[in-house]
Amino acid sequence: MAIHLSSPISDLHGIGLKAVQDLRNLDIKCVRDLLWYVPFRYDDYSVIRGAGEVKAGEIVTVIGKVKSIKTRPAKNRHLKVVEGIIEDETGELKVTWFNQSYLEQTLPSGTQVSVAGHVDDKYGLSMTNPVIEKHSGGVFTGRIVPVYGLTGGLKMNRLRLAMKESLPAADEFPDWLPSNIVERESFSSLAESLKAVHFPDSKEELESSVNRLKFDELFLHQLMFAHVRKQQATKGAHAIVFDEIFLKAFIESLPFTLTGAQKKAIWEMVQDMEKPHPMNRLLEGDVGSGKTVVAAAGAACALHAGHRVVYLAPTEILASQQHSAFVSMLDEPVALLTRSQHKLGTEEIPKKELIAKINSGEIKCVIGTHALLQDKIQLGDMGLIIIDEQHRFGVEQRHALLETGDKPAPHLLSMTATPIPRSLALTIYGDLELSILDEMPEGRLPIATAVVPTPQQKGMWGHVLTQIKEGKQVFVVCPLIDPSDKMGAKSVAEVAKDLSKGALKDVKIGILHGRLKPDEKEKAITDFRDGKIEVLVSTTVVEVGVDIPNASVMVIVGAERFGLAQLHQLRGRVGRSDIQSYCYLLPGELLTQVGESRLKVMEETNDGFKLAQKDLELRGAGNVFGNAQSGFPDFQLATPADVDLMKKARDYTVELLEKDPYLDDYPLVAERIEREFEQVHLE
Repeated sequence: MAIHLSSPISDLHGIGLKAVQDLRNLDIKCVRDLLWYVPFRYDDYSVIRGAGEVKAGEIVTVIGKVKSIKTRPAKNRHLKVVEGIIEDETGELKVTWFNQSYLEQTLPSGTQVSVAGHVDDKYGLSMTNPVIEKHSGGVFTGRIVPVYGLTGGLKMNRLRLAMKESLPAADEFPDWLPSNIVERESFSSLAESLKAVHFPDSKEELESSVNRLKFDELFLHQLMFAHVRKQQATKGAHAIVFDEIFLKAFIESLPFTLTGAQKKAIWEMVQDMEKPHPMNRLLEGDVGSGKTVVAAAGAACALHAGHRVVYLAPTEILASQQHSAFVSMLDEPVALLTRSQHKLGTEEIPKKELIAKINSGEIKCVIGTHALLQDKIQLGDMGLIIIDEQHRFGVEQRHALLETGDKPAPHLLSMTATPIPRSLALTIYGDLELSILDEMPEGRLPIATAVVPTPQQKGMWGHVLTQIKEGKQVFVVCPLIDPSDKMGAKSVAEVAKDLSKGALKDVKIGILHGRLKPDEKEKAITDFRDGKIEVLVSTTVVEVGVDIPNASVMVIVGAERFGLAQLHQLRGRVGRSDIQSYCYLLPGELLTQVGESRLKVMEETNDGFKLAQKDLELRGAGNVFGNAQSGFPDFQLATPADVDLMKKARDYTVELLEKDPYLDDYPLVAERIEREFEQVHLE
C-alpha cells in the first residue's frame, strides 16, 4: 500500500492501536503530521570501526557476527544480564545488555548484526546497552540517527521505522518558498530538507537542511506579521490630536527630568496616536529605565482628548503598583479593578459600584489584570490600551483587541522589561513598531553585584544587617515555596526561619509567595513599603511590580536556578533611587560551569541588553522565545541564536511584498499564509 501525506498513521507497519493513541497525544494523526515531528537531537553512529579496533571513549558502530550470547542473573536478583561477543576480521568486542533476555533467542550465534554505542574500558573494552540492528544496519546504526520525544508506551525504534517508511511521501509537499530565494541561498528543496532532517547522510547535509527549514519558519513568521500589519493599516482608530502645550505642562509637573530616550519614545507615541489607524507600538526598556512615565504620558494625552484608557497588567501586584504611579501623575480619576481590589483613586469602593461607573463611562482610566476583558465589564470605545509585560500577551490576543467591528480600534502600547537586541525584537515582535529606552534616569547608581560562595556568606549577612541598621530594606528571593529535598534548595519558609534564628535575629521579616491569598499578598507588600517589614523573603512573585525605593539589598538564594533575564529583573527591584544598592547571588548545589559563567556575567554589567546578548550566547539553541507569540506557530527549529537568518528572512519579506504586495505571482506563498492563519484560529 502506497503511503501518502494524508495516510492515517495506522497505515504504517507496526503502528497498532496503542501506538496510534500515543501518537495522537503528540498531535500526530497522519503521515503529514509525522514528517513534521522533527528530532530534538541526534546520535552520531556514523563512525564504523572493526571490533578489534575500537578505543575507549569513542561512539562508534561495529558490524560483525554474534560469536556467543548468554543470559545470567546479576547480584540483584531482579536484574538479568545479557553478555555477548561480536566478532569480525579485526577481532572481538564484548557487549552487555540489562533485562533484555529475549536477545539470547533473537540473536543466536552466527547472526550478522550492527551494534552502536559508547565504548568504555571499565571491565575491558566493551559496549553497554548498545543500539542493535540485524544485518549491517542502516536505520538505527552506522549513520546519524534521529532521537525523538516519546510518550506513553511508544518505542524509539518503532517511531524511527515509521518515519523511515513515511519519507517518500515528503515528495508530495509543494515547495512554497519562492524559487529565486531557493536559488540565491542555494537551499535544497523542501522535500529533500525534510528527509535529511530525519535521516541525514552527513553532518553537512543535516546542517544545510536544518538551515533551510529554520528559514522557512522565520520567513513564514515574518509574512504573517506583514499580513497582520496590512490588516491593521485598514482599521480605523480615533485620531488623538496632539496638544503640545498640555504635554509640556504634564512633563514639567513631574518630580524628575526625563531622559532623552523617554522623550523620544513619547514623541513617537503621540505621533502614532494622531494617525487615523491604530498605533501598535512596543516600548522596550531595561529594568528601571522609566517605561511607566512614558505610558502615563500617552494615557494623559488620550484622556485630555476625551478618550478612554485601559491598562492591562499580568499580575495583581503589578496592577496595584502601576495604579499608584498613575494616581500620582494624572489629574483624572484612575480606577483599579482586579479580582480582589477595587479602588477609585486612593479610596476603596464597592466592586459593583466601580464596575457601574466604568460601564457608564464616568471613569475613563482603568487599570487591572486581563480579567478586565471579561464580558460583564463594558469598556466601551477605548482610545488607548496599554499592555504591561507584553511577552505574556501574544500577537493573536493583541490582534483580537483591534477587532472592534465598525467601531474605531484602540491604539495599542505594549511594554516589556525584557531587553533584547533591536534586530531580535523586530523579528520576534514583527507586528509592532519599536521604541527603546536605553538610558537610565539621572542619579541612579550601578547596583554592586557579587557572587557569594558559602564560606563568604557570613560576612555578607553582616553587611546586610548593617544596611538594615541604617534604615534600609532587603529582598531575599528563593526558588521554592515548599521544602523539597529532591531539589536541594530551601523554601521561603525555611529561609525566613533560618534568618530569624541566625544572621538576622530580631529583624522584622515577612514572607510573600504566589500561594498567599490576594489580601495577604497586598498586606505583605504594603507593610514592606511602609517599613513595617525590614526583610521580605519571597519567591519570584516580586520579579515585576514591587517598587520599594528604600530597598538597597537583593539576596538571591539558589541563583544558578534562574536565567540571566530573570536574575536581572530581580536585581532591578533595588537601585530604584539614588542610594547605593547591592545584589548578592548565592549559588547552591546545582551550580555548573555554565551556571558559574552566567553568574559572573551578572557581576560584570548592569546593562540588560548586554546580558540578553550573553544569555543567547550561553544558552545557545532552545526554545527561549517562550510564549512571546502565543497564537502563532511555535518554532520547531529556529532559535533566538539565529539572528542572521532572522534578518535575512525579514529582508526577503520586505523585498517580496514591495514587489508583489498581494502575492499574485506567488500563489503557494499566499496559500501557505492562509493555511497557517486557519490553523491558528482552529486552535
